[in-house]
Amino acid sequence: MPRYVDLRGPIAACTVYARGELVARDVTVTLPAVTPSTGEVRGMGMIEFPVPTQLEAMELAMTKQGIDKELGPLADMRSQDLEVRWVHDLMKSDGTTEPEGCKAFLRCLSKGLPGLSVEPGSPSENEIALSVLRYQLFVGGEEIVLADKLNCILRVNGVSYTDALDSLL
Repeated sequence: MPRYVDLRGPIAACTVYARGELVARDVTVTLPAVTPSTGEVRGMGMIEFPVPTQLEAMELAMTKQGIDKELGPLADMRSQDLEVRWVHDLMKSDGTTEPEGCKAFLRCLSKGLPGLSVEPGSPSENEIALSVLRYQLFVGGEEIVLADKLNCILRVNGVSYTDALDSLL
């Protein structure tokens, strides 16, 4: 069993792209939680278990500073593809560090333009919420999760939780 786990440092930078165009830099992004719905069966009371072929709603939240023209593409009511990139330092067991890149690819629907905060002398911070239809996360070039609600795909660490169901339908 390994005695050391690589350490990840603070986020050094973050960018967001909509339709291939840079729309935000160094924003706070909250990626969606992938939460299976649960079912219940009787067995010495009730037993609750996850149903990985049914996912709860997924949401992406982004806090963007300032009011600019890049808010427009993010509030577009059509389905759109977003890419979130960020970098953190990876410290290995020998004490060396190197940057590690992470990427999230998302297909989203805007939940609308946020209410904008305008206060003289203060920066404007605006939270944008998007409904997520597809979410794919890579860390250091390796896929961690793919959750595609429209195509009924759930894959975590290379294990598909929907292939067995598909083979029976």
